[in-house]
Parts: sequence; C-alpha cells; structure tokens
Amino acid sequence: MKNRTKPFIVSITSGKGGVGKTFVTTNLAAVLARQGKKVLVADCDLGLANVDIMLGINPERTLKDVVFGDMHLRDVIMSTKGGFDLIPASSGIREMAQLLFEKIQLIKDMLLEIEGYDLILLDTGAGIAEVVLQFNLLANQNIVVINRELTSLTDAYAMVKVMYQVFSRQSFSIIANNIADEKEGAAIFKNIDAISRRFLGFPLNYLGPVFQEDAVPKSLLKQEIAVLTHPRSPLAANFSQIGRSLLDLKKA
Repeated sequence: MKNRTKPFIVSITSGKGGVGKTFVTTNLAAVLARQGKKVLVADCDLGLANVDIMLGINPERTLKDVVFGDMHLRDVIMSTKGGFDLIPASSGIREMAQLLFEKIQLIKDMLLEIEGYDLILLDTGAGIAEVVLQFNLLANQNIVVINRELTSLTDAYAMVKVMYQVFSRQSFSIIANNIADEKEGAAIFKNIDAISRRFLGFPLNYLGPVFQEDAVPKSLLKQEIAVLTHPRSPLAANFSQIGRSLLDLKKA
C-alpha cells in the first residue's frame, strides 16, 4: 500500500563547504533505505550540484527543467544504486545559483506535495545565503555537518545562530564527520554545544561521529557509496547508528 503520510523532511547542511555534507547525505540515505525506509534525496545545492557526480549518474532531467520548464519535481525523480530516489540539480548553471525567491518557493511547495516517502533528505548548499536558509526552514529537522577544523565549528555556529535569531529555530542535530574516534567526535560536539548553550540558551543534539577511513577517498574516486561497498566497516556502523538516531527523532 502506498505511503500517504507526509514525509519527514531533513536538511543536511553545513556552515562551510568541504566538510563532507554530500558524502554524509548519500551514505545516510543508503543506510536508511537498507533499514527499510523509502527515501528521497533532493540535491538543493542548486548551482553546484554534486550528488549525481558522487553517484556516477548523468540525469536526463534536473531541477532546472522544473524551475525553467513546465515539469513537476515528481517528473525528475530517478532511482539510484543506493536504494533511494534522487531529485538531481544542475551544476555550473548561473541562473540556478541566483534564483528569485518565488522560484525557491516553487521548489519548496512542490517538495511539500510529494508523498510516498518516509523521509526526504535535502542536501543543501553551505553557509547562510538565503537559498540555503530557505531549504533549512522547510525541514522538520536540521542536521549540521562539522569536522575538526575550527572554521567548520565557527561557521556551523554562525548558521545555528542566524536560524535561531531570525527564524526562531532551536532544534539542531550535529554529525561530526571525518574524525579519528568516538572521543574526538564527542569533544568536537561538546565544544559547539557549550557555545550554543552559553550564547543562544539551548542545547544541540548529537547524532554521532563518522570515522575517518581509507575506504572514503577510494569510494569517492570510484563513485561508490562507502556503506554499501564496505558494509562491515566502522564507518558503516557509524551511519547505521546515525540512521537509527534520526528515526528516533522522527518518532518523537
């Protein structure tokens, strides 16, 4: 029977680029699909899309055909080898990177019309540009990806601060990516959580770490999904735990 309940929308974002946001999105989507969930990934990094590149696919239709054509988002959905579906965006298209507010709203409205999925993961751009903030606002849950770099933490905090002060959001989950072990991940999270508690007045939620592994750069080069090619790796265990924690948030 087709799932008619509204999908749980999750944005996966970051304060700065280069922290592994799209890697997290694709591997988390694959894990959730393996856990029996119907998952749709929407590439919302409109001008610099790379989910399709990461998966090694060449989509015939993209978000550009929705924004500047007469298609609905449903018309561009494609299946992937990761077991989840994808709404691909376009890369290197200036007009897509500078969309007017009504075009962004069009995409958001169409996303809200989509049924038949348990979760929709929005792979957003980085930073606090208006288009990034709008997709984050659409989500039921905001996940911010950080790593050990100081700029990653400061920029992530800046994003949380803007979302709170301008839009009154105060529910954010953190994933510490590309870190050595549990201890380092916990320390990095404790740092940004303490800053949020002190200056914004609310705690952050820790979804967990993603360990640094040799399998990651190899999977990226081969355009593979690491949790599927290395299902018994610590990294796959990390994503499985993050997936379960996210599903617990969905139930809450």
